[in-house]
Amino acid sequence: MDTPQEIRRATQLLLHVDGLAQRGITRREIDSAVSASRLVRVRPGWYVEASQWQSGRSEQKHLLAILAAQQSTLRRPILSHRSAATLHGLPVWSRWMTRTTALPQGRASLADERSVDLTVGPSEYNAGSSATARHRAALPSADTTQIAGLRLTSGERTVFDLARSEPFPVALACADAYLRGTVRVGRLVDRASWNAWREQLVSRADAMPRGRGMAAVRALAVLADPRSDSPLESVSRLRALQLGLTPELQVAVPNERGGSYYLDLLFRELGVFGECDGKAKYTDPALRNGRSADEVVYSEKRRHDWIEGSQGWRGVRWGAPEVSTAASFARHLRAQRVRVPGRPSLVLGPGIARFLRQLGP
Repeated sequence: MDTPQEIRRATQLLLHVDGLAQRGITRREIDSAVSASRLVRVRPGWYVEASQWQSGRSEQKHLLAILAAQQSTLRRPILSHRSAATLHGLPVWSRWMTRTTALPQGRASLADERSVDLTVGPSEYNAGSSATARHRAALPSADTTQIAGLRLTSGERTVFDLARSEPFPVALACADAYLRGTVRVGRLVDRASWNAWREQLVSRADAMPRGRGMAAVRALAVLADPRSDSPLESVSRLRALQLGLTPELQVAVPNERGGSYYLDLLFRELGVFGECDGKAKYTDPALRNGRSADEVVYSEKRRHDWIEGSQGWRGVRWGAPEVSTAASFARHLRAQRVRVPGRPSLVLGPGIARFLRQLGP
């Protein structure tokens, strides 16, 4: 998401009750428009045309709520958690990652785009509402930043908060995306910076040994990987680890043109490579690069056949439904004659194995 551009667009869409009054629209008429689904109330006093709201993606809807919240207070609040993640461009609103996952404690809905997350000081008034979720924490200046005039938690702090507040698949996908944007350029990964990020995350957990969600924070430090190219790859890797498989990421395979193909996941000990096939690969014009869906399918088939023939590995494909749970992924792999241990191995240590088991089937 191009955040500054999206902010400019959202600002133009927001309608305030005073501005509507200047156009001769009364409060009764506003209420009538809301009841008739012509307007959507984003926040008390702030509205948007229903057609704009309904056609927007979740992150665009949430951005409208953020801007309305910003305009509704004289103070400049510090946006955090899902709100900060939205501004940082992290994939916190991917619905398929959350629809089969238990809700975090205290969150009524994972799709409440109108509820804005703020972090306030430990001694500040902390009454939340349906429109605002307030989190208490002492934030040093290093944990805050600004984007287009909005104050929010830094990317690193935001990932730390998400590990403690969101379903782990969502937190992992967001951590992967954050690392992808900060320690990776093309296929090159700055491993020193990656290791420094890991150490900083563990240090945060060490500073709050009895804090809620620290097991998830420690697991995130071990499991997050900038080589993952999408939320689907992130969750696929997580499910594989839950099942005791040890995937290698983005393994290069020489192709017929002298370049390389890069595999989403390789289970080398099984002689199997895995390809994450999201629906958008075939339906989203932006991802097809001017090709038709048929051309994409044919290109993928040629790629698949080349890798199988040149390497002697067998390829298995899956999409989001297959990795919605570890159990559904196990069923899919076993149906493809892939040997699945069914429980996490100890290769990443007993603590990580225990955490992965606790994520559930």
